[in-house]
Amino acid sequence: MKLAIPLIFIALGAKAESETFDYVIAGAGTCGLVLANRLSEDPNVQVVVVEPGDDVRNNPNVTDVGAFLRALNTEIDWQYTTTPQPGADNKSIPFHAGKAIGGTSTINGMTYIRGDKAEFDAWESLGNDDWNWDTLYPYFKQVEQFSPPTTVQQAAGATFNAEYHGEDGLMKTGFPFRLLNGSFYEFAQQAWESLGYPLNLDVNGGETRGFDVWPQTLDRDANIREDAARAFYYPIEQRPNLKIIKGTVTKLTWANSLASDNTLLADGVEYLDTTDQTVAISAVKEVVLSAGSLRSPLILERSGVGNPNILKEHGIETKIDLPGVGEHLQDQPNVALEYTSNINLTGTVPYATFATAQDLFGKQTSAVAEETYTKLSEWAQKVSDINNRAIDAHQLEKIFRIQHNLIFKDNVTIAETLTSASGNILLSAFWPLLPFSRGSVHLKSIEASDPAIDPEYFLIDFDLSIQTELGRLSQDLWYTSPISDVVIGNLVPGDEALPRNATDAQWATFIARTVTPNHHPIGSASMMSRELGGVVDPKFKVYGTSNVRVVDASVLPMQISGHLTATLYAISERAAEFIKSP
Repeated sequence: MKLAIPLIFIALGAKAESETFDYVIAGAGTCGLVLANRLSEDPNVQVVVVEPGDDVRNNPNVTDVGAFLRALNTEIDWQYTTTPQPGADNKSIPFHAGKAIGGTSTINGMTYIRGDKAEFDAWESLGNDDWNWDTLYPYFKQVEQFSPPTTVQQAAGATFNAEYHGEDGLMKTGFPFRLLNGSFYEFAQQAWESLGYPLNLDVNGGETRGFDVWPQTLDRDANIREDAARAFYYPIEQRPNLKIIKGTVTKLTWANSLASDNTLLADGVEYLDTTDQTVAISAVKEVVLSAGSLRSPLILERSGVGNPNILKEHGIETKIDLPGVGEHLQDQPNVALEYTSNINLTGTVPYATFATAQDLFGKQTSAVAEETYTKLSEWAQKVSDINNRAIDAHQLEKIFRIQHNLIFKDNVTIAETLTSASGNILLSAFWPLLPFSRGSVHLKSIEASDPAIDPEYFLIDFDLSIQTELGRLSQDLWYTSPISDVVIGNLVPGDEALPRNATDAQWATFIARTVTPNHHPIGSASMMSRELGGVVDPKFKVYGTSNVRVVDASVLPMQISGHLTATLYAISERAAEFIKSP
């Protein structure tokens, strides 16, 4: 009989005894481990991180700095798929994200590029007081432990400005020892300069335009990837007040009473353990969602936070009417050209070229600016309609005007081309940095683990125009001396499919057939004013709650002219300060 009583209570929905912590973090990824490290510095608080992935510190697909792409479609990749994309011939496209202690930092390209100053300054215009380049810059430096390039690396093209880098942070950055030697660097640098893109000595000072050899998140001397776990977790994993539980957080649990300011108070989370059993744990202070742009919105929705129309479809009671949850999803569509070479190359070629609207449109830039400005209202309505008007078109138009000013008044870079080589294959991968197209990520169902990912690539035709002009620029590179001397011919898609004088229609066909994600999803729990469709306030707190925050790529309100990792580490450092000193 003694066993029957608790079983009856559990059957009736009463909570079983659960572990209790001060802070519960959902996700041991790029941001979650920064927070775990900083919060557990205080020995008087108990911190737990719930993470479905494994410890991959000895996985060669992770540790090998030359193994980028090898981990994709393995057990440490979530292996998502988008919904059918009209801008990609209605195909569903594979979408990769890291499933490991360290998150996507264990499988990404290790690129460490921050972005343009004006893009961060624009965050204030979106409702985020005291968020700009100047306030974030100290955190960029605080997190970093930069290794200046060796003499040999400098001879292979590595340049830097010491003023822009930190020396004492936990995240090691630098250049790989396998940086390509020989003449290919000079060929690429001189060809890009001939096209009007001068050498940028260091892209991490807030101006990215030009050609550069970028630093990476790696331990140069150990010749190993520096992911979030290696930087922020492994060195302190023995702290008695820090614990990682293997599981997948599904929802927040709410206290029976409101907080003093009449907001909802979370008292913990529920997660699925390794046997798919639901387990509850309690949080005394805060719950922080760091499950990424593709999963944090799902946790909020299962918890009753989101668009009432979507929640109702899944039979979920609305706790907080917050229609921005899962909306504003932005990713950068990636397309590649391949050429064959008369030389055989070994080593790493991290060369990037960043272009502005002026670079792409030349004398037509003013006309393009005027024409696109008149279409902002139309674009906003289109995005609002495709996403079932979750965000009002007038609010989207305000965001688009800020983005338009960045592009045509502040002259930030809006396009990136990766120049690479391996063996006798030469490659240009290119993408628009600030797309106007916006999609969504939502629950497929209450039971489904995977999200419904809908980036809406090329929903706005201006994004396709940028991709096309950038493709022509990338094509021009391989016909420009001196790099043209090593090119034999076009391999993908071939000169017949995409000749030098290809029409816009031919480019559109090629792009639709070959486009892939750039795997930089942001915005699905945006840090913006609530009126604009924001989900969290400037201190990462979810609107309508007293102790729930989201700290991951989903809070970034707008794409940046860089790669996400550097910015995510910086905002996490700042978020930890907010949490520790509310």
